[in-house]
Amino acid sequence: MLKLAGIIILMFGCIGLGINKVSEEKRRIRELREIRNIVVRIQNEMVYGKRTLPEICLILGRNSTEPYSDTFMNIFQRLEENDGTVLDNIWKEQLKNCMEDMPLGEEEKNILISLPEHMGIMDGAMQAADIGQSLDLLTSHIAKTETEYENKAKVIMSVSVMAGLFLVIWLI
Repeated sequence: MLKLAGIIILMFGCIGLGINKVSEEKRRIRELREIRNIVVRIQNEMVYGKRTLPEICLILGRNSTEPYSDTFMNIFQRLEENDGTVLDNIWKEQLKNCMEDMPLGEEEKNILISLPEHMGIMDGAMQAADIGQSLDLLTSHIAKTETEYENKAKVIMSVSVMAGLFLVIWLI
């Protein structure tokens, strides 16, 4: 009876780890979509709204989901303090802290983190084009991640079940 309980707990533990990894992949896709929405919003506000970056940060702080809303509000407040810190530094510091625990690759995080590098150009059309390149890169990452998701989910679940079975056999 005790062995059966141990087998069941071990199998549920391994399957639970697999489910956790699959949900992490779903969260990755969700975060990439949210970052894409933020970049689109920034581009639209710059091109059509003719807004400055502090105004865009305020808008994003009010309209984004957590943890981005707090991050953009912090960026806005730090820019309003005008303590001499450069926008790039504030932006990178706040977004690195925000994205620290997200299940994204470094390249995916850097798309949003390095966005102010494209905003130093005075021409709005050039800014929009540079941001558009980031948007294209994000879109390709989303498409790639979504196409790989089903196969990864199947492999992760298969490996977790097989690992559970292997451990059960090994421990019996």
